[in-house]
Amino acid sequence: MRGIIIVACLLAAGSAAADDSSRAPAPGSTELVENAGAWDGRIVGFAGEALGEAMRRGTMAWIHLNDDAYGLADAGAAVKLAGANSGIGVWVDSAMASRITSFGTYGRHGDLVEVIGTFHAACPQHGGDTDIHATSLRIVRPGYATVQLIRPSRMIAAAILAGLTLGLFLVNLRVDQRSAGGGRPPGTGRIQPPHRGTLGG
Repeated sequence: MRGIIIVACLLAAGSAAADDSSRAPAPGSTELVENAGAWDGRIVGFAGEALGEAMRRGTMAWIHLNDDAYGLADAGAAVKLAGANSGIGVWVDSAMASRITSFGTYGRHGDLVEVIGTFHAACPQHGGDTDIHATSLRIVRPGYATVQLIRPSRMIAAAILAGLTLGLFLVNLRVDQRSAGGGRPPGTGRIQPPHRGTLGG
């Protein structure tokens, strides 16, 4: 009977912790940076695309989560390329960081990761950097390969540049051919007056 009560208590505690996590405010990186003082020391939720790699420091690790339009885009969604990237560094247990199997890089979108932790406007442990010390981490959506679409404007620009390059090559080739032929090609130069014959004055 006592064992059943202990298990029930543990389940209740876990459920309460999950409820607390779900109620944690989830400001974006822009809000955290612009109003850092208001969020300093508070428990927050934060979700973003895992980028680069996990930089391990013993039992802990640094991960970077981007929450801009690119980082939060759904798989296959067309995202307008505009604006800068934005995100925040997260200090997390190395074992938790190992749950991330895909990091964003060229041609690949990283795992969408959600963390819960304490936000630091100027972390005294990490040289005054802005960061989140996470106590939980979950994978919201696994990463995926991306298709790099070529813009029509870039194709036009590439065609123009290719044409200019070809034109310059042909001009340079013609100049080289003339130089190799000793200057003026045959039949060119000053026009000589006709010689008088012996007949007809």
